[in-house]
Amino acid sequence: MSIETDFFKRHRPAFGKMEAGGFQKTGNGYVYEERFLDGQFLARLTVGEDGTIQGKVLDMDTEEEYLPIRAVNQAGSFVGSVREAYFRVLAGVRDRSFIPVDFIYDQTNRIAALIERTYGDLAEFPWDKYPGNGVYKCKENGKWYAAVLTVARGKLEEKTEEGGSVCDPEEIVEVINLKADPDQIPDLTGLAGIYPAWHMNKKHWISVLLDGTLPEEKIMDLIRESHLLVSAGKSSAPARSDAWIIPSNPKIYDVDAGFARGGGCIEWHQHNDIRAGDTLFIYSAAPNSAILYRCRVEEADLGYQGMFKGKKGYTRSMRIRLIDRYRKDQFPLSFMKANGGTAIRSARRMPGQLLEAMERKLQEEE
Repeated sequence: MSIETDFFKRHRPAFGKMEAGGFQKTGNGYVYEERFLDGQFLARLTVGEDGTIQGKVLDMDTEEEYLPIRAVNQAGSFVGSVREAYFRVLAGVRDRSFIPVDFIYDQTNRIAALIERTYGDLAEFPWDKYPGNGVYKCKENGKWYAAVLTVARGKLEEKTEEGGSVCDPEEIVEVINLKADPDQIPDLTGLAGIYPAWHMNKKHWISVLLDGTLPEEKIMDLIRESHLLVSAGKSSAPARSDAWIIPSNPKIYDVDAGFARGGGCIEWHQHNDIRAGDTLFIYSAAPNSAILYRCRVEEADLGYQGMFKGKKGYTRSMRIRLIDRYRKDQFPLSFMKANGGTAIRSARRMPGQLLEAMERKLQEEE
């Protein structure tokens, strides 16, 4: 990390104040210059339109860059005085033309804004030793549902980038730790940018890199899932103990064709504590992204004989009967998120608020 990047971390350019703060507008950003130490040195800062900051210190006698200030092993008194004087220049620039933010990465700050907009929650910073580490708590019970942490990349489980190159293990990165369904964690940690949780129970938590590897929409889906799990699935109504929702991938399996072949029944791999007589909703993933089916579990705890036999460790199956087929526009993902639900990646109990909202909408359409 460069001197400038470290000095301006948790600060962002206030572009409306740049010229008043002494910067000159250039074709692709802003440039600031200031002489210091009685004119012996020139500080030159460049701020790009994307907020990136670069700096140089020039020795005016030689008109070349003065590099000793960047060498960690250069600790002489003169080098130290130049470095301290340069820091004073940077501090003045920061005070005039930059604004403080809570986190280092731009994406982290955008996620923080989305969390505030969604839940009304602001990060709390409980550790004096780690001032940039913040946590978000559920209003219902005061428990964490998200924690933003800084960590050396090498302390996350090693992953190799495309092409086989490995990232700098000493690079400091920001992650957000989120609670997840234990059955889902192996699949999630197989995705780029998602790791077994740093400093938390890896059976129940994941760490999500906040450097732009994953889009905000995906991260917010994971945050909603974490919030729902930590708040025990309670919004305005508890989860229904006899109602479940499971995911399906239309790119892998045609549910409509399956019901047609089975005379209205399908044998499906069984999760959790689903029992005969329970109600089962099927969420169809993209491109549908909606709840499309309401079913009843006719039999449970059958021996698994399905298409993934021997591949995914499934041992039980259930026979489900189609009760209702919904339109894609009736209960899309946007409806689910507005009513206490989230994208579904594994079997879970049906949120009571979502079920009540579906029932109200069906009554209104009658």
